[in-house]
Amino acid sequence: MTGTTKQIRVVHIARDFGLRFSGITHRLYSLLSGWRDEDVALDLWGTSVRPLNMGSGNPDYALAARLWPPGAKRSDGILGKLKWGVRQYAFLVTHARSYDVAHFYYLGSGSLLCPLLLHLLGKKAVFTSSLQGSDNPIAVQTSRWGRPAARLLRSFDGILAVSPLLAEEYRASGFKSVACIPNFLAVPQLEHGGDAAAGEKLRRALSIPRDAAVLLFVGAVIRRKGVDLLAESFARLASRHRDLWLIIVGPQTKADDGGIDEEFVRSVTEVMSGAGVMSRVVWVDMVRDRHVLARYYSAADIFVFPTRAEGLPNVLIEATAAGLPVVATNLPGCTDYAVKDGETGFLFPPEDIDALTQAVERLASDTALRAKMGQAARARSKRFGFEDYCRHLKAFYLEVAGSTPRRTQPRSRSTGSPSDPGGKL
Repeated sequence: MTGTTKQIRVVHIARDFGLRFSGITHRLYSLLSGWRDEDVALDLWGTSVRPLNMGSGNPDYALAARLWPPGAKRSDGILGKLKWGVRQYAFLVTHARSYDVAHFYYLGSGSLLCPLLLHLLGKKAVFTSSLQGSDNPIAVQTSRWGRPAARLLRSFDGILAVSPLLAEEYRASGFKSVACIPNFLAVPQLEHGGDAAAGEKLRRALSIPRDAAVLLFVGAVIRRKGVDLLAESFARLASRHRDLWLIIVGPQTKADDGGIDEEFVRSVTEVMSGAGVMSRVVWVDMVRDRHVLARYYSAADIFVFPTRAEGLPNVLIEATAAGLPVVATNLPGCTDYAVKDGETGFLFPPEDIDALTQAVERLASDTALRAKMGQAARARSKRFGFEDYCRHLKAFYLEVAGSTPRRTQPRSRSTGSPSDPGGKL
């Protein structure tokens, strides 16, 4: 790698930063708040009209530039997307002197055209692919405007894939500059494991019996996350296991997240209400404070995640860091990177409620197995360290920009090194 040694300035552009319950929000806040490096400077443009505080006692992170006027209502309709695209292009042009690389996290609202504009400005564009079935090459090619969209996707100077599955597909599709950098633990309060005392205190506050087996789900209450499968499985199990409880943490209304289907949420509650087990279900709205979120992980015994499509779920990293055994859908190249089947938890085939139920019941009925798998999960979580992520991300940016570093290591917040770093595939 040759070139100058000037500082590389990277601007992250995230449309929904601070407005939705999303893994991207958590990762970006943690990344930008904890980044310490002289060779690469990071900044953020987004739509939030207020500073975002992802943890009590943590400093607010204010956006460098708002791509939507303060107080304005943003629309997801065609006109709203057009306005967003125009504003985005205008910012890229008028603020061209303040960045060298623009990092995108979505392909809609005109973002696919941005690399062409950036190249005219002498800038670089990179994209993070984070959801199989949505922003992977095959999904793009089979979309409504698949052929032109696929061509525009190739205009990005670099692709950052969050899982081996996504990276392999990009490479198989002929993309040259592809880096696989798995997500990092974005809840630093869990870096040293769960807090048993805090967990016990929360269980008492929720009136959960001390000897209960507590299942935990964290994520938006939507079909893609498989919450309907979770509800059906819990309804079966709770009817014959009186000591089984379920905590669901995540947005359930459009007020929390505009992408929520409230009719779907009602159908989920009806399943458990019909089985007479709702008295042992704790519903928690969106949790923005990571200190509070860490307490819910500490209060649980088993993490259940019957998702239908992912990239590399942050919540699996968080659950393993908290020392929880995990029951999750087997999405090869994705969930199996965070969960080792039979060692740190159990993976079951997609849509298989029977297999899901059997796996949860096995863990719920065996305290020793839960402890053994939880310890193994905690050890496996070390591969998702923040320091290692920063090191690989820095190398990715420098390669895209064609620059060389002034120093060899970024200074980061985390301690320890993961046993299996990401890097290029």
